[in-house]
Amino acid sequence: MYTTHSPVCMDWSDIQFWFGFLILFCGLSLHRIGPAFKRSNFGKPLLFLGFVLIFLPSGDLSSIEHDLFIFMADNVPWIFLSLSGIYFVLYGSQIYWENINSIKIIGILLLLSSWVYFLVFISKSFDADLSLIFANLFGMLITLIYLIWLIKFIESRTPKVEESLPLSDSEKKYVKSILKRNLGGNKDED
Repeated sequence: MYTTHSPVCMDWSDIQFWFGFLILFCGLSLHRIGPAFKRSNFGKPLLFLGFVLIFLPSGDLSSIEHDLFIFMADNVPWIFLSLSGIYFVLYGSQIYWENINSIKIIGILLLLSSWVYFLVFISKSFDADLSLIFANLFGMLITLIYLIWLIKFIESRTPKVEESLPLSDSEKKYVKSILKRNLGGNKDED
């Protein structure tokens, strides 16, 4: 039976590495709660701190952490390109009935460049194992098709809101009376 011997205690650099992941996911969670909450302001600094803790280890990592670190460092360029491309495509898509084609084109170009970089990376790191390359391409194609379908589905389900008519005189008086009552305005002014 194959066994691996684990060290009795973790090195500080390994603890920093895994703590960086914890901080990264905490930052992502805080950033995702949105601008309505004041604690969302801590999201981006925690994300940055998590990346720093992961990618700038304080010492030599153990074998498993070192292998994971090398794998992540090798994949950072094409993952960054693809995430940037997806962000730009989603940002330029039709949200609130505004379509920004130039940003979408930049996003599509970034996505295409990430695919090219990925194919170059795959061919170098896996010694041209064609079945693995085609399996990865098939998985990415399915993911891309699903992402496009999901965006179209959500956009088609979003109801178009018509512009409301201006307030009538009776509605204006009603709103004024509510504001005066709640804000303590002068009741004799009408």
